[in-house]
Amino acid sequence: MSFPGAAPPPSGVEPNLKHPQDVLKTCNYVTQALTIAFVSAFVATRFYAKTRVMGGGTTRDDTGTYGGGLNQWEVPKEHAPIFFRSGYAATLFYAPMALTVKLALLFIIIRVFGSVHKKTMIGIYIFIGMLVAYYVSGFFIKVFICWPISAYWKGETDKCLDQSAIITADALISVMSDLVILLLPTPLTWSLQLSTRKRLRVIGILCAGGVATAFSIYRLAMILHEGKSVNQTIVFTKVILSG
Repeated sequence: MSFPGAAPPPSGVEPNLKHPQDVLKTCNYVTQALTIAFVSAFVATRFYAKTRVMGGGTTRDDTGTYGGGLNQWEVPKEHAPIFFRSGYAATLFYAPMALTVKLALLFIIIRVFGSVHKKTMIGIYIFIGMLVAYYVSGFFIKVFICWPISAYWKGETDKCLDQSAIITADALISVMSDLVILLLPTPLTWSLQLSTRKRLRVIGILCAGGVATAFSIYRLAMILHEGKSVNQTIVFTKVILSG
């Protein structure tokens, strides 16, 4: 049975390629625009403060056009390979991005508590080693998830590893590591010789990643529920927006 879009529509749904339903497309554009604007502004402000105000230099902590947000059955078939090619590139960026963010937070914890909780720091360094090992190996698994690599965006699933299992494992590791990084500062801070108010302030600052952890949990639940859906243009956009 033939169908006009890049995937078969659900029963009773009539695809409209000229005026497709905007499921997450506008949300995707707005989110990406705001992210670029806000992040660029904060990075520029921080760099100015460190170099001009504080007189320091760089340190180790410095270290939908084609279907995104649209139902896949309303995406022209010729657009699908372009979308999944960009999706492949995004999966390669995710591993180093996630790793560097987690390492930055862990190095902050080491810097704050390293002189007081030396034994705990050994455990944190072991945790860092585990994260590096996972994300480096995961990066190469994603690079060669299909062979030839072009099979990824050509939809030749018989030439690829189980993509759903890999994405689920990624989401699970993300949730577990985010929870560790979120909860770790609490017992460490409580043992410091500070007033209760100052302790709560330090905990609040270091546990600000709670929003990221909430998104990680949402992403895991979404992948478990929708990971094998035929509507991958929506699923992948949700993963990107919650990443």
